[in-house]
Amino acid sequence: MIFFNPFDNNALSTKSDFQKLVNDMFKPLVPYFKAQGAAIDFNEGSASFDQKASSLEGVARPLWGIIPLVLGGGEFHYWELYRNALINGTNPSHSDYWGKTAYFDQRTVEMAAIGLLLATLPEHAFYPLTDTEKSNLVHWLADIQNHEYPQNNWLFFTIMVQEGLKKVGYGHLVDDDLANDYLNRLDSYYLSEGWYCDGTTRTIDHYAGFAMHYYGLLYAKVIKGDKKDWADKFVERSKLFARSFQFWFAEDGAALQQGRSLIYRFAASSFWGALALLDDNEMPLGEIKGIWARQIRWWKDKNIFTNDGRLTRGYTYQNLSMCEVYNSPTSPYWAMKAFIPLLLSDNSEFWLAEELPCKIRDGIYPNVANETLVQRYKGESVIHFSAPIHPFFQKDKYNKFLYSTNRGFDVSSLLYSEQGSFGDNILAISFDDGSNWQYRQKIIETKIEGNVLTQVWTSGRQEVTTIIEPFDDGTFRRTHIIDLKQDACVVETGFSYPIYNEKMELFEDKEKDRAVILQRKTREGNVLENITCLARLDDYIQEKGVSLRTNSNTTDPVTAVPYTKIKLNKGRHTISALFYL
Repeated sequence: MIFFNPFDNNALSTKSDFQKLVNDMFKPLVPYFKAQGAAIDFNEGSASFDQKASSLEGVARPLWGIIPLVLGGGEFHYWELYRNALINGTNPSHSDYWGKTAYFDQRTVEMAAIGLLLATLPEHAFYPLTDTEKSNLVHWLADIQNHEYPQNNWLFFTIMVQEGLKKVGYGHLVDDDLANDYLNRLDSYYLSEGWYCDGTTRTIDHYAGFAMHYYGLLYAKVIKGDKKDWADKFVERSKLFARSFQFWFAEDGAALQQGRSLIYRFAASSFWGALALLDDNEMPLGEIKGIWARQIRWWKDKNIFTNDGRLTRGYTYQNLSMCEVYNSPTSPYWAMKAFIPLLLSDNSEFWLAEELPCKIRDGIYPNVANETLVQRYKGESVIHFSAPIHPFFQKDKYNKFLYSTNRGFDVSSLLYSEQGSFGDNILAISFDDGSNWQYRQKIIETKIEGNVLTQVWTSGRQEVTTIIEPFDDGTFRRTHIIDLKQDACVVETGFSYPIYNEKMELFEDKEKDRAVILQRKTREGNVLENITCLARLDDYIQEKGVSLRTNSNTTDPVTAVPYTKIKLNKGRHTISALFYL
């Protein structure tokens, strides 16, 4: 078998390095384009939408990298394959036809990249088509305006399709009133300090960067949309966003692991690549370039490709457990959005700039706009999280007490909880002596005062007030106030710790009897280190435990999660613990 890794033999430093990466990432897709045309199918499972839509993903998503590659003077030798896919995929009489758009349809997502293609490179993918082929394509795209879909970043897809239609002379198909309506709806998702929530769910995640701001900057600086007031607003808000979004990145380039769609991996850097398109950034261009490049390079030693070089579903390793229902085998190619600065000329300030290190100092940084508290320690960001919990997708990606740039988190945190297995950074409650467990389902109220975050939340049955206080020494305290109407068991967990070829066991230290300590050993039993994970600050009798979990963590296939269990009688209780980074 031939092994191919697109990251191999590439320093990922110069513009030509990143141009090479785009082509090397597309190279493993060429046999599929040649053999399957518009009907790309990796035969590796599916998503909640139909296979035709997944095939469209496989065609459209690489365009996010190919378009800037070519706009910036890079070579791409497969336009004929793309033309054939676009022709057949939008031809109702062809067997590869992608199908008409419908209610809440994935096709609308993928139309955005094709709209961008028409707006920027029509000479490669539109002008060479026959009149009939052009008509099929533009009418298939224009149908996006006739269907309802999720009220979030998806509204930008119609805007991008409309701009593409206008650029190739089909402006008469554009519903401008709809554009104004959608722009106003997008505006309603703006919070403050540059932050957007992702639509009516009011959730905070990476969609603020690689979707809301990314599309806004494309509209303003690449497509150059004709609604200048909106373009100006997108630009100014992106500058504000950069001030605090930089806290979501570690010194080594790691991005915050939080929220849905983590399988898009280095798409997390795409905001910084788009920000580089501005002429008058507040941040030095070298710092912007540094965050962007380090985030992409962070992936070089991660196991994210198949043997033949295609992106897999997962985060740092192939893992379907952490995927959303809408993640098909072709979905990960949204990672190509990272390459937007390739459209800048070779002698642009961005490509001539020296990468500068991150200048964030250790400390505590409240962010009222997105209801988080940033704890920066030794180049890592820990984000104490109190933003709304997504009601439709994996709650573990929104309901943990914290998320980190450099530590993975668990999904399915309560799977096998009746057997004593719990995910990281949760408070779990059982009213039947451990047979069934529940955890944070909804945030009721959040308050940030100074460096203290207070949140009121509910498990659906039990309301809890949690007070989080991070400290400059890399520790933090969590205090929970619970008014129980009946007896309950409460489990609180700390971070997850990777286990590779070692063992991880509880270790008792008589001088630290309130602490939960993990001892890492070799398989032969030699002690490697003792790790103090957490220490109870209350006087309740505790049972210490450690969950050994497999294939549930974003970064590590096997992990150990320390926890304490406390039995509480009916009444009001205040429990508290100190945690260590």
